[in-house]
Amino acid sequence: MPLSLLGTAALMYVVGYSLDNLSLMALTIAVGFVVDDAIVMLENIYRHIEDGLSPMEATLKGSGEIGFTILSISISLVAVFIPLLLMGGIVGRLFREFAVTVTMTIAVSAFVALTLSPTMCALFLRNEKHVRHGRFYLWIEAGFDRMLALYTRGLDFVLRHQRPTLLTFVATVASRSCSTS
Repeated sequence: MPLSLLGTAALMYVVGYSLDNLSLMALTIAVGFVVDDAIVMLENIYRHIEDGLSPMEATLKGSGEIGFTILSISISLVAVFIPLLLMGGIVGRLFREFAVTVTMTIAVSAFVALTLSPTMCALFLRNEKHVRHGRFYLWIEAGFDRMLALYTRGLDFVLRHQRPTLLTFVATVASRSCSTS
């Protein structure tokens, strides 16, 4: 994420944009896109590592599977901002820098997700199944396991009692709408 944002800042400098309110808002909005690309790539590669492939094999297979998806999502996101790029008048001039900044961030993010993220995965990811961990790690992991078990029990309860859950939801929405009126 930092590299994608720094790359965008470098492109903004080259294009002659400054860090004003609209470009900062564009960077803020684009953070969600930037994180998403890298996470999708990382999770897919790590899934293959957990299945027993070496980090290099997992990277080649995982990035091959998900590369087109990241590219198509990025192109779709850029297409959303085309109307802002083509908007005329004063409002169009205001939002042009916004749209270009978001577009540059999406492009840099896709580039990083398709090149640097797989490279770093091949170099740094390892299968954690056979690694010995310290007491603090095990203590934290046990806490996560307890939270997962509690969530599972709650979800099982709701799925076993669907009708009362739905009625409770409707009653909550109705009481909330009556109290605001």
